[in-house]
Amino acid sequence: MEEYRNYVLEDSVGFQITDTAKLVSNRLNLNFKEKGYSITHEQYSIMIRLWEEDGLTQNKLATLTRRDQPSVSRLVNSLEKNGLVTRIAHPVDKRTNLIFLTATGKKLQVGLIEQAMKTIEDISEGIDSNEMAVFLKVLNKVKENLS
Repeated sequence: MEEYRNYVLEDSVGFQITDTAKLVSNRLNLNFKEKGYSITHEQYSIMIRLWEEDGLTQNKLATLTRRDQPSVSRLVNSLEKNGLVTRIAHPVDKRTNLIFLTATGKKLQVGLIEQAMKTIEDISEGIDSNEMAVFLKVLNKVKENLS
């Protein structure tokens, strides 16, 4: 059982995925900032789900973004404070709020998605499209294995 001595953190798939994810998030944040958007990648992950389907519950947003309830609550609070989303009481379950984009939040869609697409271009630079397809297929298999 001496194999653990050969373990090198930087060579592990988990480290590589996590490290890369941090770099991607940092680049997305930088691209947003350079274009004058005061949005973080975490807030963007909430907003893009609302662009797909407005009026979601915080619980549904937590599921879709793979975040815990307190994290989603903090993100929604921040977005609400910045006038990008609003909470509306659920028509049936008054204990639950539905989260809707404001007009201001809706207006950011095109610009933020453009910066997300620029980030994908940055990530993909110098990578053959076939290699990227294989990479995404493998990454999806890893996610499937963990689900």
